[in-house]
Amino acid sequence: MSRLRRIEQSHRYFFVTTNLANGIPHLSAFERSLVLHDLGIIRSKMDFLLLAYVVMPNHIHLLIYPRGTTLTSVLRTFKARTAHSLNEARHSIGPIWQSRFFDFICRRVHDFWAKVEYIHQNPVAAGLASSADEWPWSSAAVWDAAKPGLLRSDRIEMPLAGDTLLWPAFSR
Repeated sequence: MSRLRRIEQSHRYFFVTTNLANGIPHLSAFERSLVLHDLGIIRSKMDFLLLAYVVMPNHIHLLIYPRGTTLTSVLRTFKARTAHSLNEARHSIGPIWQSRFFDFICRRVHDFWAKVEYIHQNPVAAGLASSADEWPWSSAAVWDAAKPGLLRSDRIEMPLAGDTLLWPAFSR
């Protein structure tokens, strides 16, 4: 099967999903925290906004906005760094994540908010938490500035009208 080219790589709001590779044991609580720690390091070194996230036992969802880098670079770096950390913690070798990832470009404001809601409600839908902010490996837990969290998400201003196009991007 041929690989489809990504129509855009940066300056868009991307909803991204990547799964653990087949046969890889689910991430423990410690490992989910390790993944978030590594994601924070990657964000500090690469030019992208991390707007929402959730680390589940067998996959991760991100809502990111690559600026001075590309979506592929962010995901390649994320997968490599977290695979190294997880393999070290597990005393194992080999791939952790599936080789590919799924992405969706948020074209309108309502797409952006629908993806934020989906990300935050993922642990609730999976029966892992009774409310979104109870799952510590999610940005839902840190969207309320008064709550401490494992990794802060970036803040942006969005237009109020849900049908507003997000690109060409309005000034940030």
